[in-house]
Amino acid sequence: MDQIKAVIIDDEPDNVKTLQLLIGKYCPDVTVQATFTDPKVAIKALPKTDYDLLFLDVEMPDMTGFELLKKLPKHPTGIIFVTAHSTYAVKAFKFNALDYLLKPVDVEELIMAVTKYKKSGDSIDTQSVKKLMANLEFLSKPTLSKLVLPTQDGVELITTEDIIFLKADRNYTQIKRFDKKDLIVAKTLGDFEEILVPPRFMRINKQYLINLDKVARYIRNTGNVIMCENTEIQISRTRKDEFLSFLKV
Repeated sequence: MDQIKAVIIDDEPDNVKTLQLLIGKYCPDVTVQATFTDPKVAIKALPKTDYDLLFLDVEMPDMTGFELLKKLPKHPTGIIFVTAHSTYAVKAFKFNALDYLLKPVDVEELIMAVTKYKKSGDSIDTQSVKKLMANLEFLSKPTLSKLVLPTQDGVELITTEDIIFLKADRNYTQIKRFDKKDLIVAKTLGDFEEILVPPRFMRINKQYLINLDKVARYIRNTGNVIMCENTEIQISRTRKDEFLSFLKV
């Protein structure tokens, strides 16, 4: 790959300077073409700027990084998001398999992210960015309760309130919904466990992640739960106390 032309957008001048110095010292294949601390200025300048890779701050006061992306007529071939230590954001990035760096930026993680971009050489998947934005919105404001999932036919938005349980099937997950067709998604149950968290969802054994609002009955002598559509699921011994604490029994 030829020399990579990069742009940095971050509202903090010190963060821009630090990242630029790290790129210059540890990423010789990357040349920083331009830097911006004002996202509104960046939006006007980027269509006229020749660049490949965008280092984009997520949390900016006047405009988030995702709002900036929505306003760009064309996305760069690569985006590496830069974010503060925010648990929900990190989970969403991992779930959507997009590159991100945590502040303060670690040298090894920077090198790995740039190396990954160099190896892929592919244009960024715009749908992945859209799914990330939707899931970030859900995770930061759980009352929205929506997930954006890839399916064989395209992309489907589902309401988490409709989910009865999720069942592991090797590298896939079956999503059981009430009065709706089951979904099979190419994500592991562990992926979903990271973003579907208590107080609504709980992993009760290796194979099942259940919606606690959809539990119809708990059978004490068997240690099983009956879900609202009559599926009976065994609670593992290691999860029993946590489940009972939810029931407050």
